Amino acid sequence: MRKDINKLFLSTLVLFIVGCVNADDRTLSPAANTQWVNVEVRNPSHYTRPFPLEVLYISTTCKRNLMSMRDGKHYEKVGYNPVKIPLQKQNDSNIWIAKIAKDGGGQCNWKLSEFNLGIEYVDVTHLGKELVPGTAVGATNAFDDNATKNGQFKIVHGDVMLSPIYYPYIRERRLNSTETSLSLLGEQNFISLRGDAITKVSFMPSLDETKITRYIGVEKKNLELMRR
Repeated sequence: MRKDINKLFLSTLVLFIVGCVNADDRTLSPAANTQWVNVEVRNPSHYTRPFPLEVLYISTTCKRNLMSMRDGKHYEKVGYNPVKIPLQKQNDSNIWIAKIAKDGGGQCNWKLSEFNLGIEYVDVTHLGKELVPGTAVGATNAFDDNATKNGQFKIVHGDVMLSPIYYPYIRERRLNSTETSLSLLGEQNFISLRGDAITKVSFMPSLDETKITRYIGVEKKNLELMRR
C-alpha cells in the first residue's frame, strides 16, 4: 500500500547490482554510546494503525558495485541496508513508540540515512463495504546528503513535532477492473524533513472523517479515445 510513495526501498531495485563487498553482512550492532532517535506516533482512530518504521542505513565500507545500463561501465555507490522496525503500543493509550540507532555499527559500520513513519487505514468498511485500504501518509526524516539528493526537504533544527490533519480519500479506478480504495489525504501526504541533530520525532496526526474526498477515474475506453 505504501509502495508508490516509498522511494526509500524501491530505489534499491532501479539499478542492476552486480556485486558488493560484504554484501550479505547487514548485521546491526549499535555501540553502547550510540545516539538514538526516539519516535512516537499517535494513532488517531481505531480504523488506522501506525506502520512499521521504514529505516535505511548506508555504508561507505561495504559499497555496492554497480553497472550502468547505458554504457556497461562499473562504478561504486554506498551500500544500502533497509530495515523495518515495529512500533510498540503504550498500554491502553493511542501512543506507539520505537527507537532507532543513529550508528548501526556492525562490520559495515552502518549509519542512519533516513526513515519513514506514518499511519494507514487498516479497517475501511465503516465508510463503504466495497472499499479496500489504500496508501499511507506520514513523514520522511533524512539525516544526510544521500537521503535528500532526490527530493526537496525542509531543514529542521532540533527535535521534530508534527500535527497534520488528514481526511478520507476514496479513489475509484475504472481501468482493467474496478477497485475502490480508501486512503488518507492531507495538505502533504508525506512531509520531507532534513535534520542532522534530530533525537526525537513526534508524529501526532488528527483524522476528520466528516469531510470525504472522492475521485472517480475514467473508463479505459475513454482513455483509448483520448490517445487517438
